[in-house]
Amino acid sequence: MWKDAIEMREAIRNQEVSPVELVQESLEKIQAFNPELNAVVHIQAERALEEAKTRSFEGLPFGGVPLLLKDLGQNQAGEPSSCGSKLLKDIPMKRTDNFVKRLEEAGFIIVGRTNTPEFGFKNMTEAKLWGPVNNPYDLKRNAGGSSGGAAAAVASGMVQIAAASDGGGSIRIPASFSGLLGLKPSRGRIPVGPGSYRGWQGASVNFAMTKSVRDTRELLRALQVEQKDSPFLAPLIREWEVRLERPLRVGVIEKSPIESVVAPEAKAALRKAVHFLEEIGCEVEPIGWPVDGVEVMKNYYLMNSVETAAMMQGLEASLGRALTKDDMELMTWGIYQSGQQILAKDYSVALAKWDTYA
Repeated sequence: MWKDAIEMREAIRNQEVSPVELVQESLEKIQAFNPELNAVVHIQAERALEEAKTRSFEGLPFGGVPLLLKDLGQNQAGEPSSCGSKLLKDIPMKRTDNFVKRLEEAGFIIVGRTNTPEFGFKNMTEAKLWGPVNNPYDLKRNAGGSSGGAAAAVASGMVQIAAASDGGGSIRIPASFSGLLGLKPSRGRIPVGPGSYRGWQGASVNFAMTKSVRDTRELLRALQVEQKDSPFLAPLIREWEVRLERPLRVGVIEKSPIESVVAPEAKAALRKAVHFLEEIGCEVEPIGWPVDGVEVMKNYYLMNSVETAAMMQGLEASLGRALTKDDMELMTWGIYQSGQQILAKDYSVALAKWDTYA
């Protein structure tokens, strides 16, 4: 079992293994584990093997490392992207998204696509189109969502890194279900477009699921960008090695942002993290939430509903017909219908507040 993607990269550089062998290994693990996990919904073996044989990976941060894309908003020309919806099943994409291009430029070899709930609307991955994703640690439990397929793929060792995305916990939730690293970068830091530049007004951000902090760090270094055509911009992180003249101060929030009950297991995990930080010399202090969590949640769902209604309008135009309840899952239909009832002035207010939160 590989420790992480950087270990794979170093093995390639030291000529201990070839990209072809790593792609073959990944494909074999998908074939072996996927019948139980249902993490992968599309495999592109021939394309991946051809790339592994013919492409030069010299000097690339993840040169020759196999990777799975999320089957939602991460388009690659010539490959399908169903978004967990029967409306989009088996339709090959005409162009490659900038995020996917950046992954390719970093040296990753894309071997397939992972399972996701319909349009990413659930924090469980159980699309009617593909079926549920089982957790590698307990097959009776779900892997979480919406990047549940990505989490199951990494946790089981199919790949060491799987691309993911997060609009309201869709990286962080499944990462926590499987003991993985799940970072959601700030909006404007990761490439967007050309299909969608605003992605739920910047709430939805592409990144990945990893096994190690060093993989996450190296990946963020490789993917971050100052993209002038993006509506949101975040400064590049330029200092990766920082020498502190005094102990690092870390704020810890112990309460739920919406005042809901925090599970004892979560409290125990937080105490363990605090103890670790104190042991390595950090100054840890409790802090409160800087925003009204309930207000954030209400504005998030209002925005999400309107964005969904706009997306469905685009689908109707491409299909040449009106959508019906039979075209989608009930939750998706409900969000779609809700979005059609929201007034423009209310949406404008929600966006202004969303910018304040960001």
